[in-house]
Amino acid sequence: MISSFNSYTAGLMDVLPSHVAEALLAAGRRVHYTTGQLVQSRGDHAAELVIVLRGHVRMTTICEDGSELLSSILGPGQQFNEVTIFAQADRTHDAIAVGDTELLMLDETAYYQFAKLHPEIIQALLISNVQRVHQLVELLNDVRALPKTVVLARILFKNAWRIRGDSKSNAVDMDIAQEDIAMFLGVTRPYLNKILGQLTDHGLIKLSYRKVHVLDMQGFENWIKERLTYYPVDESKFV
Repeated sequence: MISSFNSYTAGLMDVLPSHVAEALLAAGRRVHYTTGQLVQSRGDHAAELVIVLRGHVRMTTICEDGSELLSSILGPGQQFNEVTIFAQADRTHDAIAVGDTELLMLDETAYYQFAKLHPEIIQALLISNVQRVHQLVELLNDVRALPKTVVLARILFKNAWRIRGDSKSNAVDMDIAQEDIAMFLGVTRPYLNKILGQLTDHGLIKLSYRKVHVLDMQGFENWIKERLTYYPVDESKFV
């Protein structure tokens, strides 16, 4: 079991009207992957929209020394590779399946044919990608202006907010490995352990094997607000 990570904006299937989503399922081709299987490599030249139907996909950049730069872990309903269609760019990430994964794929021709019949997909992709841009701008502000402990707290809170959904529970469990968090932040495991320990000492989170437990969502939000140096425009309000 794994939660989506750093992908707390709405995915394409979250935004599409149900009848258009059903038509999209019929228009694309489904491909299955097993855990650890490579879906694509950064730099591949293929114009194709990909949507996660089941399982998860790690979006990373694999460096020459074998290390990884984790961008996000996408879950059901979320999409990637829009840049290959709309910007005619090569694929920007190495993508690796996590668990039993099913993807829906539409090549450039299939996408434009579908968009002619169902123009709602254009608006849905616009909404999803504007949210992603906003997410990245807020993260960039955080990284430049805040201590790493607060940066991490903001990331964990936003992910917990999405996982909680409409339940309004004040405690949220996230299935995420600490090495993935370290990879995303670009810090070493010892340094991550230090800043996670600070959040634990404040009684905001608890750690267990491949899990982060947010103990008090309201308290966590208040703790973050007290330490921000600028007014946040929280993308979670858009979801």
